[in-house]
Amino acid sequence: MADYKFTTGNVQEALSIIREAAEWMKNTGKPMWLTEDLTFEKIAKPQDDYIVMWDGGESVAAVILSFEDRDFWLDIAVNFSGFIHKLSVRRKYAGTGAAKKIIEHAKQICKSKNINALRLDTDPHRTSLIKFYENLGFKFQQSKAISYKERKIEVGLYVLEL
Repeated sequence: MADYKFTTGNVQEALSIIREAAEWMKNTGKPMWLTEDLTFEKIAKPQDDYIVMWDGGESVAAVILSFEDRDFWLDIAVNFSGFIHKLSVRRKYAGTGAAKKIIEHAKQICKSKNINALRLDTDPHRTSLIKFYENLGFKFQQSKAISYKERKIEVGLYVLEL
């Protein structure tokens, strides 16, 4: 695997990668995120880390690392856990281990802040994605349903103790 570099704070580049992934999922009949929600105005939060992984001058992958989640993890105090959102890899780098590498980087950020768990929510019907997370050590916690944009969505909640 290449010697990738990571930057934090480039929201626009992270969004570019996330939008590419969203379009690919939509075009392959597996939509996950509403593209109209993937704008700077709707997604950028100053307290979040927008991590971009680079291969030289080319962006490879992105993930949003938050330290609170008021949608699915109401019982978890702020700065007690890291929460990964919108994990995305450019199609050119699919299957290269980039997703695992950027999650490893997010884990290191959490450890540097004395945070002992990394959490995520995901669509419970995406079995390949769930298997990927479980292979990284994430453990299923519970299923949860919430209302979002006048519709109910169900997610599986997973945690990785660090």
